[in-house]
Formats: sequence, structure tokens, C-alpha cells
Amino acid sequence: MAKVTDVRIRKGYEEDSKVKAVVSATLDDAYVIHGIKILKSEEGYYIAMPSKKLKEGEFKDIFHPINSEARQILQREILELFDKELEKSEKSEI
Repeated sequence: MAKVTDVRIRKGYEEDSKVKAVVSATLDDAYVIHGIKILKSEEGYYIAMPSKKLKEGEFKDIFHPINSEARQILQREILELFDKELEKSEKSEI
């Protein structure tokens, strides 16, 4: 299974937006995935894979994990780093 070796987070979205950040994740120091969104729902944070809009108007993921275990690993590692970034931001506002 690929290991997430780097995550870059771009923040700065509107407070009332569901999108809280956009992430680039590097796997095995060899591949990078751009455009992973961190979204917030009533249940908490989750990630959405990068997608493109089809001619019919629907969206299709252009990258996705093959199984739920791989998705959980990717989501866990991204959200752990996002939580650390949130903590840093909150401390700097005090």
C-alpha cells in the first residue's frame, strides 16, 4: 500500500463554505495528487477526491483509492495534518 509522504494544505476559504481546504498529497515520494478537498459536514471533516465535470454536467473522480482501507489511510493521514494546521492557526490567533 502506498504511503503518504507529504501533504500540502491550502486554506483560506469562506467560513460558511463546506470546503475548508484543498490538499496536494504525495505518495511514496513518487506521485502527487492535487485537488483533494477537505470538507466539513455535521458529522465532521472528510475528504473528496479530485474530479472533473463531464459534458453531461455530472462530476467524475479523476483519482480514487481502489478499496476502503486505502481511502481510510489517505483520509486519516490528511486529516491528522489538517488538524495540526488548525491547532497552529488557533494558537497564533490568541
